[in-house]
Amino acid sequence: MKVKNIHLIMALLIGLVTWSCEEESNLEPEGNWELSAPTLTQPNSDNKIILDENTPFSNVEFKWDAAKSSAGYGVYYDVLIDSLNAEDPNHPILSLPANNGGKSNDVTITVSELNQALYMAGYKPGEDIQVQWSVKASCLSKTVLNTAPLTVVRYDDDHLYLCGSATETGNNISNAIWMKRLKNAQGDKLNLYESYTQLKANEDFMVYNGRSENAIAYGLNDEGELVRGGQAIRVDSEGIYRISIDFDAMSISFFKIDRLALIGDALTGAWESDEALNYKGMGVWQADINFVKTGSYIIRANNDWQGLIKEVDASNHEVILEDFGTAYGYTFDNFQQEEAGYYTVTLTMTANKYTLDLEKAPEQRIYIITNNTDVYEMTMIGDGLFATTSYIALQTSDQILINTQDDGNGISYSILGAMEQGDADKVEGTISLEESNLFFSPAIDQAYGFVVDIKTGELKWHYYNLKLFHWDNDAEGGWDAKSETKLSYTHPYTFSSTADLQANFESKIFSPWEIQFGAGSSDNSTALTGTVTNDSGASNLSNITTSGSYNITLTVAPDFSTANYTFTAQ
Repeated sequence: MKVKNIHLIMALLIGLVTWSCEEESNLEPEGNWELSAPTLTQPNSDNKIILDENTPFSNVEFKWDAAKSSAGYGVYYDVLIDSLNAEDPNHPILSLPANNGGKSNDVTITVSELNQALYMAGYKPGEDIQVQWSVKASCLSKTVLNTAPLTVVRYDDDHLYLCGSATETGNNISNAIWMKRLKNAQGDKLNLYESYTQLKANEDFMVYNGRSENAIAYGLNDEGELVRGGQAIRVDSEGIYRISIDFDAMSISFFKIDRLALIGDALTGAWESDEALNYKGMGVWQADINFVKTGSYIIRANNDWQGLIKEVDASNHEVILEDFGTAYGYTFDNFQQEEAGYYTVTLTMTANKYTLDLEKAPEQRIYIITNNTDVYEMTMIGDGLFATTSYIALQTSDQILINTQDDGNGISYSILGAMEQGDADKVEGTISLEESNLFFSPAIDQAYGFVVDIKTGELKWHYYNLKLFHWDNDAEGGWDAKSETKLSYTHPYTFSSTADLQANFESKIFSPWEIQFGAGSSDNSTALTGTVTNDSGASNLSNITTSGSYNITLTVAPDFSTANYTFTAQ
């Protein structure tokens, strides 16, 4: 037994020594083995890559045949891309470890990443860029390098940025201000860039081609032109500027904006005086402005007819400088205000968008809030006048409050008195409002419409009682001999009743004459179950073929435009 154990131990020791010699022969003198160079095989046979802007996230692949260590040591690889005959091989344009932690014989990079790296190195788009690519094989302290020429054509996706103590984002290059690149009306990129931003006086900034410490910095030469690595750029006066760069002419210019304001028919001063926007920072202006009527307006700079901003035709609130739009083929016009009232006006002039957006100003929003849960925004239909666009299905148990904020934390209004009920076709009333947190409730379950007049302090309300009209056009008396059956309301939005109906009579559901439900163009006038349309031109229903007692049920849409109905024989 002991002999067998000794033999087993010896076999294990021999195996460990053999494995160590084959896989980890680090005990051999370093000079007693060789490392061969890798053989470059790909990108392709002519070593030319044309980068495609339409596939920015596809991969460019580099491949090679493995380098060999004569001692069997592991080899790791890096791919280097650099200019031809680079003077400093230690700082290539790109250095990429091979896939699989550096062990594979290939490496991939996206089209976008390679395009950006070449742009950051200062190469222009659309030209044959002569570079070299190398594979560096490393094994212990030995390295070998194999290099081949490479031609790359990159696409135009160039960005410019502003960075420095004079800017709104300071000296952190990763937060540099992205400039907007301008296009002509056909969508072609121009080598023109703009930024609307605030600058400090007598402090420095530079123009960069990326948000990276490796980005190329452009400053000024003695003639005031942009040059690579030039002197820092400064302005003499603190303020908000439109900074314009022509990257073909390598020029930079500044337009100081002391005031941006709206002027035009829709505003209080019409074309005689303007209403200013406030600069909020980072290319955004904003103000609450009263549009006293519908009409046109524009944006102008510095109380003068310069720097005019208008709206691009058929766009989604896109704005454009009039001079630029004229020069580059855009169609544009004055802004058009469709509805009077107070609005929060936001002008955004950033790299991502040039837009003018309007929202109802907070004090000009009114909400109906029920039971602290359901919120209905009213629509402004005049100065201080708001209406519901659909009817609100309410019950006598509901607690109602009117508020200027949808969360109920604004100004609250309640009613002085009580809402009433009645048997008229349209039951309506006007009741005074007061600032109060007290809830109010309707007199009966119904679908209510509301109008709030903030200026007069009044709430107008109404609801409809619906009736089924039933008559024989061919009999004596015709329409005038009609029967009328009032439908009872059931929450929510449902009206029903039971009536004796006659075969071959006509029917229609009315609240004369504001509500007239009949068969529209897409409705079936002869069906016992179907849809009807609220339209004075809708056809009569002729769906009763057997005389008898019928239950009639009508469920209306919240805006009373259509309804579903059933006639069920009893």
